[in-house]
Amino acid sequence: MVSKKDEIILSMLQNGARTPISEIAKNVGLSENGVRYRLEKLEDEGYIKNYTVLLNPKKFGKHTFAIFNLEMEPKRTKESINKLVQIEEFIKIYQTTGQYSIKAIGLFNDEEELTTFINNRLLYELPIQNYSVELITRSIKDSIYLI
Repeated sequence: MVSKKDEIILSMLQNGARTPISEIAKNVGLSENGVRYRLEKLEDEGYIKNYTVLLNPKKFGKHTFAIFNLEMEPKRTKESINKLVQIEEFIKIYQTTGQYSIKAIGLFNDEEELTTFINNRLLYELPIQNYSVELITRSIKDSIYLI
């Protein structure tokens, strides 16, 4: 578990990862070195995975978001996962229970690009037994884990 001061530090960073250490220090009542020490500790313990910039895919022409439900050949699951990770169109990949052992989120310029991807890459390069694709028509909640 993290302390209240750590929670404040993490919350401030979630609101703006570029928040100056001096500003964080003032808000939590610590020295700048104290904040740096706590950040290093939170990183080492795995509470902070990464500092990143969140981009808006639509600004880059990616207007078609799709959820792929993939049933892979069981004996080739490990090989399939290694191949899936290399596909740049997939931004998230999950191994799940149920009929479809893999769920992946993909981004595409349009439905034509999605169709070409399915026919010329996905079904051609991977040992897929069964699949379904769902288009995301509207985002209702798209958030990250917040403290």
